[in-house]
Amino acid sequence: MTDNLIEVLVPIPLLEKFSYLLPKKLYSNPPKPGSRVIVPFGNRTLVGVVWNTDAKQLKKPKKYKYIKEVLDVEPLLDKESLELADWASRYYHYPLGEVISYFFPPSLRKGKEAKFLETKFFELTSKGEFFDRAELSRAPSQSKALELFRTEKEFSQMTAKAYGISTATLNDLLSKGLITKYVRELSPYKKQDNSSVDSKKKKLNEEQQHAVNSLNKATDSNTVFLLNGITGSGKTEVYLQAIKNIISQGKQALILIPEIGLAPQAEERFKRYFGERVLSFHSAKNEREKLDAWLGASKGLVDIIIGTRSSIFMPMKNLGLIVVDEEHDLSFKQAERFRYSARDMALYRAKIKKIPIVLASATPSLETLNNSLVNKYKVLNLTKRATGAQLPKYTPIGLRGKELHEGLSGELVDLTEEELTKGNQVLIFLNRRGYAPSLICRSCGWVSNCERCDAHMTVHTGPLRLHCHHCEAQKEKPKSCPSCSSNDFQSYGYGTARVEEFLKKRFSKFPVLRIDSDTTKKKDSLNVYLDSIKEGKPMILLGTQLLAKGHHFPDVTLVGILDADSGLFSADFRGSERVAQLMTQVAGRAGRDKKPGKVILQSYCPEHPQIEELITGSYQSFALNLLEERKSAKTPPFSFQAKIQSESPNSYVSRDFIINLLEAASKVKKLPKDLRVVGPLPAVMEKKSGVFRWEINIFSGSRKSLHEFLDLTQTILYMPSTSKKVRWSVDVDPISLI
Repeated sequence: MTDNLIEVLVPIPLLEKFSYLLPKKLYSNPPKPGSRVIVPFGNRTLVGVVWNTDAKQLKKPKKYKYIKEVLDVEPLLDKESLELADWASRYYHYPLGEVISYFFPPSLRKGKEAKFLETKFFELTSKGEFFDRAELSRAPSQSKALELFRTEKEFSQMTAKAYGISTATLNDLLSKGLITKYVRELSPYKKQDNSSVDSKKKKLNEEQQHAVNSLNKATDSNTVFLLNGITGSGKTEVYLQAIKNIISQGKQALILIPEIGLAPQAEERFKRYFGERVLSFHSAKNEREKLDAWLGASKGLVDIIIGTRSSIFMPMKNLGLIVVDEEHDLSFKQAERFRYSARDMALYRAKIKKIPIVLASATPSLETLNNSLVNKYKVLNLTKRATGAQLPKYTPIGLRGKELHEGLSGELVDLTEEELTKGNQVLIFLNRRGYAPSLICRSCGWVSNCERCDAHMTVHTGPLRLHCHHCEAQKEKPKSCPSCSSNDFQSYGYGTARVEEFLKKRFSKFPVLRIDSDTTKKKDSLNVYLDSIKEGKPMILLGTQLLAKGHHFPDVTLVGILDADSGLFSADFRGSERVAQLMTQVAGRAGRDKKPGKVILQSYCPEHPQIEELITGSYQSFALNLLEERKSAKTPPFSFQAKIQSESPNSYVSRDFIINLLEAASKVKKLPKDLRVVGPLPAVMEKKSGVFRWEINIFSGSRKSLHEFLDLTQTILYMPSTSKKVRWSVDVDPISLI
């Protein structure tokens, strides 16, 4: 009996694969790896994925359960997807049963059929073809419907209704045997229609053409390219033309983008270039749309998938190229549960498939830049703007001792008025949403701290409330001070809503568009804003990092960065890198077309070496200096890092859990000499969402040593005796200390 065991992965936080018995009816045709099955698990029934059809019998006798149902005749995941899942589970030290669930859209995880939407069709029978319509003289609606069927042969239920054929009429014709009914999958993807495709190739400059030629030569090799182009240098046009070459060979392309907000404009641009076989995939899609995209990609009915980080799990029938746009962006790393990096998984997926991958950015991450310097990646440099425009000029404005108008210096206000009067657009950047960062009582100094986090609650208006941006807790603004009962409050600092209020009063003749996560909650709201900007009318664009990524605003001639100091003094060693990337990206929105651009950097320390480097040099020179600092400090990319964190409602419990974990690990095996453990220490923000967090950060010059240590600690973490009083996580290659 145990010769008919199969290994099944179930979506639970345990490391094991579970063995199940096959019913006799499946002996001759067992489900293949990558197929879904229904299995009993404890007192539950779960959707599992077959991993191995040749499971070994356990040494100790065990009573095995039978699988209940096989959901898929053919496996939904191919060998390469299973290999990618296995690698991701081992690399990120996360249970394979949960990792594999990421490869399916929500409806398939629930056990629904892997089919396009099924539609009822009605078809004329041979009897109906020759039936004498005179016999239907007393049923004119049936006679008319029969005549239509003889013309069209078949109708879907929806089409029949459009022609005025009622359900009652269809049922009458069915009962007489004049038509027959059947159900058919209705794929939303039609054959390619090139009539609306823009077949004219844009003329490329010498650097762009060299990049396209290099990509075209590498179509059958696993070459990693860094497309390192300044803002506005035409990186998208380069990989558009490379994708055209891939598709001409009958292959598919996967484009990873950092933000949902970029998906509609990217999809529109790609459809102009490639036709309708282009689809976007992200969390804003409903279940039906996600399943249709998943099926279209896996069956080869879609040529191009454009999506956010979860798209890396999308099965594609004949993948030929992967592009990671804005590869440096933090959003490619998942911050909770399965803490994977979509960029790094894309690199491994390309390696499995033996296909090229393009990492595109104007501000490459230090890890990517270092890999290019040691010749792991091939660099394609774009040093000129595609339109021939010059890079904007930076002007620092020192704020010490100056009066500010809700965050804007007098110089920035004057320059804004000057550009608007000329008919241009101005972009004001502040990466802080809300009205003000905190509320303070002027009588006793009480501050609006969050009760669940070590953070202030931000003041929001419309309606007036306090909102914690870390745990999302909200409450009404107090009518009187909880400490001294005074009602003399002051909103301290400024956010985008407060700056918007000032700009609307000061520049009342011009529209002010505030674009942040508060104003773009509604579906398609960002597209409405972007369409308004494209009209080219003079206006002020005010926003957060949503405005910094990938947008082309040809009429923006002035960019004002209100707080250039944010992040320069961060506790996170990556803080300077982030600030430089963000400032360079924001500045790159200015002067992208025929109109020259300028950038105002407001700072309390304009003489800071890193700000001076950005103004007088470039992101490249700034990053090279940072790499030297990282090398001296032996921090990534010159070492490998992982973080183990525990959290509980009691700080001491969280701390002791980490201490005990280290002690248990050292008893099993002596820690390697090249392993550096920092901690246990409280997290930079110790209290968050009502729990206290303690952590250790592990650094090693050897990736192998780091993962051997993580394998050891993982074994301890999953032991039944491990404390159940804490929630813990393992984060490999963490990107944030917060």
